[in-house]
Amino acid sequence: MRLERGATGFWSHGDEPVSVTDLTRCRSVYWEAARRIGGRVSELAFAGASSFHALTITSRAEEYVVLCHAHLPVIAFANAHPVPGQPLSGFVDPPPWVDDLGVAGFRCLSVEHLTTPMAKVDVTELTEAELTQIRYWRPAVLSDLLFNWWD
Repeated sequence: MRLERGATGFWSHGDEPVSVTDLTRCRSVYWEAARRIGGRVSELAFAGASSFHALTITSRAEEYVVLCHAHLPVIAFANAHPVPGQPLSGFVDPPPWVDDLGVAGFRCLSVEHLTTPMAKVDVTELTEAELTQIRYWRPAVLSDLLFNWWD
């Protein structure tokens, strides 16, 4: 898997700032998905000290934690709420109702993608600032890099 610039959320002063995920579009897609399954959306946390935004989509039968990368159009699903400063866990494959997310330009990552060892991840498009963070924090798998609390 090849990572795009901005995957870590870091850049240097001399670099162009990384893109920012359109939260308005992201939220509208979440609300539409929740409406289709008869669920509701609750926001948990926003990027700041993290590289992602988090919310839950809850229906009568299930609850999903949805993680949206702050800089890339990438989404992951989990069954555990994020704990600030702690590595994320409990990733699950995207549920069947995520069709709208792909149509809206978001890529939903499977557990297989998220657990890819970093040795198998192509980081050639990342900036030196991002590579420095990777060397410092030493993420073991892709999810550790994409969905992080690095400061």
